[in-house]
Amino acid sequence: MGLRGGGGNFGIATAFEYRLHPVGPIVLGGPVFWRLEDAPKVLRVLRDYAPEAPDELGITVAMMLAPPLPIMPPTQRGKPVVGLVLVWSGDPAAGQRAIAPLLGAAPPVAELIRPVPYLAIQSMLDGGAPRGRHYYWRSHRLPGLPDEVIDALLDQVASVTSPFSQINGWATGGAVSRVDPEATAVGEREVGFDLSFAAAWPPADPDGERHTAWVRRGWEALATHSAGVYVNFISDEGAAGVETAYGQRLKRLTALKDRWDPTNLFRMNANIPPSQPRRR
Repeated sequence: MGLRGGGGNFGIATAFEYRLHPVGPIVLGGPVFWRLEDAPKVLRVLRDYAPEAPDELGITVAMMLAPPLPIMPPTQRGKPVVGLVLVWSGDPAAGQRAIAPLLGAAPPVAELIRPVPYLAIQSMLDGGAPRGRHYYWRSHRLPGLPDEVIDALLDQVASVTSPFSQINGWATGGAVSRVDPEATAVGEREVGFDLSFAAAWPPADPDGERHTAWVRRGWEALATHSAGVYVNFISDEGAAGVETAYGQRLKRLTALKDRWDPTNLFRMNANIPPSQPRRR
């Protein structure tokens, strides 16, 4: 459990052995965007479709100001949009049929879903978080997208304070939701959505507090709908965030900490402190 989601709290892994699964090298994937006025229809289709989506389909969600991409109409750039990045790792023809309900939710304003190398999909967003910007985020694990959650998300993206900020995350389920909850520190990986409010701004921007307040406002609006948080997405919640992420498994992880790192040497993380810290 410590190695499977313990967050580097117990020591240094010097080697891993991976069991690989064949993918590609060509997959069906890419981004698709809709105008904000069409977002309620898109998100309602997504909430109904994602829980039953085939294992071959990965769905990433993003709500932001439309980026200046070549595929984006000039009149839409800088305006709020909702986007999906879809990746189908099976037969391309079957993939086209599988994603049809999502593409048919409303007329897209931009779409670039094509057969592409898997590596291109993996590196597509590498430039989205460049070194040097300031970042702040808060996250929720949501079991679904009821109308009140959709309304809160769209209000939030409509009030975004920086062109680099966004709401993003993943539809979760499929194979990961079938893992034994006791097998990893993450616990249950329920069908639903992991969503983050992520602010980004350049160092010269004097409105950092306004951007972080935007994140907190969105996070608080969805707090009553939250089923927890994935530990990788903890921000500055401290011990409360760690407890929320690990839940009842925290006792087992604390026992591991007592055994392997009783002085809390490995503490620059989402820290699981020992039950009785010893002096280093």
